[in-house]
Amino acid sequence: MIGNAVLNDATDQMGMVEYAWSHAIISDELYSAVRRECDSFKEEEDGGKPSKGCSPAVRAFLRAYDDIDIYSIYTPTCLSSSSSSPASASPRRSSPGLVAAPRLFSKHVKEAWRRMQRVPAGYDPCTEEYVKGYFNREDVQRALHANRTGLSYPYSPCSEAISKWNDSPSTVLPILKKLMGAGLRIWVYSGDTDGRVPVTSTRYSLNTMKLRPRLMRKTAGDGAGEESEWGGWRAWYDRQQVGGWAVEYEEGLTLVTVRGAGHQVPLFAPRRSLAMLYHFLRGSSLPASRSR
Repeated sequence: MIGNAVLNDATDQMGMVEYAWSHAIISDELYSAVRRECDSFKEEEDGGKPSKGCSPAVRAFLRAYDDIDIYSIYTPTCLSSSSSSPASASPRRSSPGLVAAPRLFSKHVKEAWRRMQRVPAGYDPCTEEYVKGYFNREDVQRALHANRTGLSYPYSPCSEAISKWNDSPSTVLPILKKLMGAGLRIWVYSGDTDGRVPVTSTRYSLNTMKLRPRLMRKTAGDGAGEESEWGGWRAWYDRQQVGGWAVEYEEGLTLVTVRGAGHQVPLFAPRRSLAMLYHFLRGSSLPASRSR
């Protein structure tokens, strides 16, 4: 099982932009500018020719997420204050950005790495602040036998100690093909309120593999017993409620969305995540009707 997976750089990053536009986070003009100036984030070896306008367009795209959590676009963010006085406090985001910069974004915007350092917040948007405070306590570090060398910088969920990462392939799709060829089942799941590795990115990336959807037979109502002509995309259910949507492919891969979940799917939708894991371990399809 792979959750909200980074699969293929060019399609993943274009999917981020599509998601932001379709969820009214960026304007029509910015959406068009990113697509045009960045040549849809195609690699140069694949004929991509980004213009000088790509960098300012990407910067504007990143700024659109400054005041919301890109990992869960509909949940509150953690606000901190530079003043101890409630009356004069000016709330602000405690740590804007992303955990890791998309590779092609970083290529066009030098400061993208610094802007992209934020851990998904979960139900309590200040969880990251609690964790940083706890792990920077001397007694906690002694108990964990951590920081024995007295590092000059504090613990943080994502640091700049390693400023450049080169061992990172632009795609893992060949690995997925190899695993499927060996007969392994693969489930790729996606929380549908995650803007960092959104379901649009996952669908674009998987579509490049040209997999064959397994057509589902209708179970009730008109046309019962007939195969769907719409590619096998269907809702799945948990406790008689729609848990998300899914499509199974003949090659052995299943794409599952989890409704209302952010990047860390089990944190946002624990019950639905457990149901999904249960069916994966059983080797069974997710329920296709409320009655199951």
